[in-house]
Amino acid sequence: MGYVAAMRHRAVFFDLGGTLFSYRTINTHFDGLLEELARGRGVERPMDELRAAYRGAMGRVMFDWAARPYYLHRDLFTEAHVAFLRALGVDASADDPDVRFSEGRVLGEPEIAPRDDASKTLAALRDRGLHVQIVSNIDNDQLEAVWPRLALHHHVHAITTSEEARSCKPDPGIFRIALAKAGDPDPSSVVFVGDSVLHDVAGAKALGMTSVLIGEVPPGAPEKLQPDHVIDELSELLELVD
Repeated sequence: MGYVAAMRHRAVFFDLGGTLFSYRTINTHFDGLLEELARGRGVERPMDELRAAYRGAMGRVMFDWAARPYYLHRDLFTEAHVAFLRALGVDASADDPDVRFSEGRVLGEPEIAPRDDASKTLAALRDRGLHVQIVSNIDNDQLEAVWPRLALHHHVHAITTSEEARSCKPDPGIFRIALAKAGDPDPSSVVFVGDSVLHDVAGAKALGMTSVLIGEVPPGAPEKLQPDHVIDELSELLELVD
C-alpha cells in the first residue's frame, strides 16, 4: 500500500474501542458477564462455548444493524445478550432487566487500559500540529464510564459520539460532524484509524479519508472494505503522517 505524503494531512480521527484500547483488557470481566447471563439461567457449558456463542450472536446483530443510520448501543448490546441466550436454548427477552445493557457490566471499565503506545502516539501527532479527535460508535454514558480510565484527554482536541451525532459509523453523518469540529478540512487530508472494516474503513473511504485498520483485514473482504493501510501498532501511524 502506498506512502501517504505528510503535507496532505490536517487531522487524525480515531475509533475508541478496539483501537485506542484492546478488548483483551476486559476479557476477564466479560467472561464473568457471560457466565452470569448463562449460569443464572441454568446453562452449564464450558467458557469456550459461551465465548463462541456470544461472538456469533454479536456478529449477527452488528451485521443486521450496520445498515441503520443510528441506534443506541445499549439497545444493540441488549439485543446481543438476547441472541446469545437464545443460541444457548434460553427463552430470553429484552424486557428482562438482567439482560438489558449496563455500561459497567458490559465494559468492565475498571479493567480498561489504553494500548501501550496510545498516549505517546496521540501526543506526537498533536505536537505535529494535527487535529486529533475520537470518533466512536458509543453512547454518551458509556463514554463517560470509559474515557477517564484511559487518561488520554490531554492529547485529544475533540470527541464525537454516535449518540451526540445521532449517526453511527459507517453512516456519513457522524463523520461530517467530526469534520466540522476539526475546522472542515478536506476529507482527503484526514486519516481515520479504526479496527472495523465495516464501520471505520467503509465509512471513512466513502467520504474520501485515508483509512487505516489496526489489526487484520477479514478474509474475502470486498474492495470497499479494504483499508489504505494496515498497522499492528498505533505508533506505526507516525510514519504515515511524517
